[in-house]
Amino acid sequence: MQLSPSAGHPYQALAAVVIAQIEQGELQPDDKLPSVRELATEAGVTIATAQRAIAVLGEKGYVTTIPGRGSFVRERPAQEVEELPLAEQVRELRAEVAELRSRVDAVERAEH
Repeated sequence: MQLSPSAGHPYQALAAVVIAQIEQGELQPDDKLPSVRELATEAGVTIATAQRAIAVLGEKGYVTTIPGRGSFVRERPAQEVEELPLAEQVRELRAEVAELRSRVDAVERAEH
């Protein structure tokens, strides 16, 4: 596993590698991550660095850690706006605008 020096501190670089694996589908929901010791060995970092990377992954919602069992990839919300293609975002916005327009029309009709 090669860590990018441009990713910041080694724990950030390691977290970025795991996030990329999750987002690219290499790691699926409920997959178990390697142990902290294995992750540290694979990445060539200290155990403390690997622990901090896993903590960051947990804070960002990518993994959940169960003491004594390990860290597992979490199910990501399907409707995260950043992950939707632009065309889908535009369709959703148009639908919301149409809904708001009909509400405004109903309010204006009620006032007259």
